[in-house]
Amino acid sequence: MALTDTSLLVLLGLLSLGLFVLVIIGWPRWGGRVARGATRGAQVVVLNLLVVTLCAAALNNQYLFYSSWSDLFGARSASVNLHHGGTSNDVVTGKVHGPGFTGFASPVSLPQLPQPGSSLQTYTVVDRGAGFDGQVLVHLPVGYNPRSPHEYPVIIGLHGFPSSPQRFMRLPFISTIDQLTAEHKMAPTIVVAPRIDTPSGLDTECVNGSAGGPQTDSWLSRGLPLWTSQHFRVQRKRTSWAVVGYSYGGWCAASVSMRHPDIFGAAVVLQGYFRPDFTPAYDPLSNSALRAYDLVDIARKSPPPLAMWVLTSRQDSLSYPTTSKFLSVARRPLDVTAIVLKQGGHRDQVWEPFVPVAMRWLSQTLPGFHG
Repeated sequence: MALTDTSLLVLLGLLSLGLFVLVIIGWPRWGGRVARGATRGAQVVVLNLLVVTLCAAALNNQYLFYSSWSDLFGARSASVNLHHGGTSNDVVTGKVHGPGFTGFASPVSLPQLPQPGSSLQTYTVVDRGAGFDGQVLVHLPVGYNPRSPHEYPVIIGLHGFPSSPQRFMRLPFISTIDQLTAEHKMAPTIVVAPRIDTPSGLDTECVNGSAGGPQTDSWLSRGLPLWTSQHFRVQRKRTSWAVVGYSYGGWCAASVSMRHPDIFGAAVVLQGYFRPDFTPAYDPLSNSALRAYDLVDIARKSPPPLAMWVLTSRQDSLSYPTTSKFLSVARRPLDVTAIVLKQGGHRDQVWEPFVPVAMRWLSQTLPGFHG
């Protein structure tokens, strides 16, 4: 019985009610006065413990202080490792809905690289249909040759807010991926980091805005993968595509992967969150449209076959509340591995040490990234 199951509340309530009735009628009545008094005293103590436990469980169901029994029992530890949902096999074999990579194809002759011989390529990409006009950085693995037929897996890297693709590339992601590749623990991988606060400086929360607003969700799930396949030799199957992000980018990574598992087989969410967090100046969704981006609700009602690695901290007031709720309802075929830290606010220094752990997890989970 899970910690957050309604059945636990029902069981505790029935036990409390039953014991209360026994106390009222004075049963059992065997033994002398001392024995009956001791029995009644023990019943009252147990009844109080049950009522307190029932109240604690009800409060936990409402506020999700702990997402599971293992989370509860490990609360005093510096970190708790959790697993919710299914397995990596569920992710690989699960059926998904959507067009996937239908219609994607690399041209016989790829466009020339802007910076030939460099591992870092810089593009300015315009997609009028999605309302995107911004920079896209691409990190190429060692030995990448555009004339070679070899096809590579892809990581879409998403920055925080305010931030930039350059910031993502300077963080430990690239150095970790390069090291794992050199050690033959991860397949050579193309990393694509687009600007996601477009128009410039707008906190889009990576959704499709109404009334002609930016269509960032469509750009990340369709426009960017299509653009990538037209410029680089990439594998066109969901088990070779992952999205990685931190903070605002972590939310975007969770959202685009949960909503489009026909493209992405995995996501890494570092101190992200699981419902959009719009600023007062920009809230582009109606209530009905907002429900489509409620990842907690998606995980509860229609979990996709997706592998997800999540990091949060109990002291992170932005990340932890919705992450805890998400973990409490995650079920197969969704496969969630999580680390919950006891301490640490919402800042780079908290999640950066876990980048190697997350990248090793990705290399071991999705077949396209196996070394």
